[in-house]
Amino acid sequence: MEWTERAIKLYLDDQLLNEVDLSETLNPDGFNPFRQPHYLLLNLAIGGNGGDPSASIFPGEYLVDYVRVYQKEK
Repeated sequence: MEWTERAIKLYLDDQLLNEVDLSETLNPDGFNPFRQPHYLLLNLAIGGNGGDPSASIFPGEYLVDYVRVYQKEK
């Protein structure tokens, strides 16, 4: 994902899959949610979308080796 002041572009193996022009992402009140600070949230959702986790064996393990975020030099 490449997120700039003008657009968000999604790539897979260097091939552009989708691009969103951020000038078109305004809420009805004129607020642009993509022009504010953001953070990453890693979540292990259990039982979502009607799933039944009762047959699961707990405790489980949710391992994340690393998360990388890059910022281009200006």
